[in-house]
Amino acid sequence: MERKVSDFRYYMHDGATAFRFELAGRLSDDAARHLQQAWRTASSVVGERSLIVDLSYVTAVDPRAQDLLHDWHNQGVQLVANSPETRALLQSITGQCVPIPVVPARDWTWLPFRVAAYAAIAIAFLVFPGTISAF
Repeated sequence: MERKVSDFRYYMHDGATAFRFELAGRLSDDAARHLQQAWRTASSVVGERSLIVDLSYVTAVDPRAQDLLHDWHNQGVQLVANSPETRALLQSITGQCVPIPVVPARDWTWLPFRVAAYAAIAIAFLVFPGTISAF
């Protein structure tokens, strides 16, 4: 789901093990208020999953937004950044060295459905071998 506040955008990804915000653009004070409200709304369904905030595409962070990110960091939210610039920005907010992130494991949410579909096709070929012909 994508949301836009002026030149700032954020995407919410609801995965099986984590809820992730992907941020892009200038994280202004107004954008921080919207982002905080989005988290309040989403947190009612997140449950025990972890929160990951990806700052890789953030270009600037205003003071209120820095406070929000600092508070989230203190609450155990995982803040990640891919570029050297955003890692430096994140380090200035958290006061901690920010490692280069490891590529996250694939979200296997749809895997059981894919396996079931492929199995159904394979069974169809085995059960009805004479009725399926190539053109």
